[in-house]
Amino acid sequence: MPIAVNPKACSSSTATLSSNSSTVTATPQKILKPGSKHVLFCITNDPVTLPSEAKPPRQTPKALPPPHSLKITSDGAVAVPGPFLFLKTLQVGSYGEAVAVRELTPAWWQGTAPGRVLCMKVFHKVPALARGLVPGIVQEVLAYRNLARAESEGDGAAFVMTLEASLQDANRLFFVMELMDCDLLAVFSSGYRFSRKQNARRWICQIALGIAFIHASGVIHRDIKPENLLLSASGTLRIADFGAAHTERAARPLDPAKGYAAEVTGTYAYMAPEMLANRRPPTRKYGLAVDYWSAGCVAFELLAPARAPLFDSEAALCRYEARARAGHRAAYLACAGLGAEAAALVAGLLHLDPLQRYRTADLRAHAFFQNADGTSAFDAVSRAPDTEPHDAAAELEPGLVRGHRHVMALSLDPPEDENTFKYFGWVNPRGIWGGGA
Repeated sequence: MPIAVNPKACSSSTATLSSNSSTVTATPQKILKPGSKHVLFCITNDPVTLPSEAKPPRQTPKALPPPHSLKITSDGAVAVPGPFLFLKTLQVGSYGEAVAVRELTPAWWQGTAPGRVLCMKVFHKVPALARGLVPGIVQEVLAYRNLARAESEGDGAAFVMTLEASLQDANRLFFVMELMDCDLLAVFSSGYRFSRKQNARRWICQIALGIAFIHASGVIHRDIKPENLLLSASGTLRIADFGAAHTERAARPLDPAKGYAAEVTGTYAYMAPEMLANRRPPTRKYGLAVDYWSAGCVAFELLAPARAPLFDSEAALCRYEARARAGHRAAYLACAGLGAEAAALVAGLLHLDPLQRYRTADLRAHAFFQNADGTSAFDAVSRAPDTEPHDAAAELEPGLVRGHRHVMALSLDPPEDENTFKYFGWVNPRGIWGGGA
């Protein structure tokens, strides 16, 4: 029986599947160990269709099509993505792998354009089901769809990854995205390509603007950390990986004073105290401020002389909480080597009271981001044009094409079988294959 994405059977902060399985619900761990991750989900027999999305015609080619059969986008229409030429495996993980691909467009066939180089996040269906990974995949799809439906993109949209399409074949699920250069962890770990010190202010601005856009789209990320902050070849930061997100059904701005979810999910070192408190009953709903706490943890790692997670253990968090309750948040951070303005900035993001915690508007006005000429670092980030060419990854092609290559022809609506994920296929209406709707 095909598997159907079901966003309604559980709370809006959980991901849901339907199949022949009986109902199963995972509950929070009583004690969440540092460094661990936990995502809640349930499995149900009651499939519910995703909200209606405009889809292009079915495409299920079995082999590389001749040039004349490739579909060409007319003005205002949604194109059928692909086929794609495999270039290189970029990363292998428990979920599957990330691969670089080149889209074989009509212009590629005609030799007039190279075709876009993109990244595909590949999930193998059977192992993903067996390991309980599919709810996180579904959660990510729902979050990205909300981001695409947001009424106003704002300054922050440029600093959040875009899902261009979700596709599948008989055995795999695919997320198609822009190919990025590295993640922030690579910069932290090895100093790869970019200077942490020189880019800290810019990246913190981009994180804050990206978080504001995410919240304006009805989403709480819940796993802001260096591994999920990707960098382009020019050093632009984008927030990625929404597998732990809480997504409201309406893509509308969240209320800063409202609680939306109670699940304990994400990565320990970046979890806000109000989320960690739910490891034991009674549980209380938390709100969007959990993302700003995580941003504060990342900001500390960007600004501290010796990069290391601030809260790498429960003892470290307890020490900070004790000093914070005594009114010494900034002094505690200054002892770690932060300057006065940097310490005040991070202290504002790491306020124990979620309602008092800094948000993007507070950061815009903070002295840390003000320049001597009266301008703000936020102004420069907001005004910066997108100077990266659409095929910015083309320069990487010589390093990507080593080894065997094959063509992948994927589908939005494949013929149904026991491994088909119904309603999974989607093309971003505002993306590279959309009509701009």
